[in-house]
Amino acid sequence: MAPWLTPDRLHGIRSVILGLTLFVGLLVWVSFSVGLVPQGTHLVTKLRAVGIMTWLYAIVQILDIKVLHSRFVQRRRTVSRIPEVLEGWLLGQMIAWFGIAYYGLTDDASWFAAGLGLLLVSFAAFPVRRET
Repeated sequence: MAPWLTPDRLHGIRSVILGLTLFVGLLVWVSFSVGLVPQGTHLVTKLRAVGIMTWLYAIVQILDIKVLHSRFVQRRRTVSRIPEVLEGWLLGQMIAWFGIAYYGLTDDASWFAAGLGLLLVSFAAFPVRRET
């Protein structure tokens, strides 16, 4: 693990991840609320397919990190030197940010809300510990 990734800094990183996710989601909401973005549903079917694949990837990776501890996860963590907690949060953030992109293109906030929920679950599943 990188020496600068102390448990105290991980708390700050988690706050930044959540803050940026909420801020960008708010920007999309304001853009649609004031009419800056024209509404349209082009590419919705393709986006949903990408969304399902993204959710499956993230869920499998989170379960692998938290429960299975496969050799692929161990090798990736050795190479990246990212703490397990940060990796779990980033997978949760990936889903929330896909939701933001989907929301920005379709004016449907449901994928963002679900992604934000998974991000918060990742915060609970990967708490900051002193031995991190």
